[in-house]
Amino acid sequence: MELVCSKKLELDDTLECKSREITLEYFLLSSMCEGSCTYGIQINMTKDTGESETAIIQDVLVSRDDMIELIKLFHSNSVTPVSALDVIYDYIA
Repeated sequence: MELVCSKKLELDDTLECKSREITLEYFLLSSMCEGSCTYGIQINMTKDTGESETAIIQDVLVSRDDMIELIKLFHSNSVTPVSALDVIYDYIA
């Protein structure tokens, strides 16, 4: 597992009129199967309240460079664990 990028976001919660912060971390995953390597992503989201969510999606692409580009796309669009799988499906389709 290799940390590719991370970011902190300050969110405005209009219902409660307070701000909160989340940290997103994007990791490159790799796995070997029958002599070939595939790459995936792990996204960790930590809220300032201490709550956290994680998405682990294995075997997305066979190119390390393409997977890093996808992770950078996730980072620039602040993709969270809850929407990660949908974004991957849209990207591959």
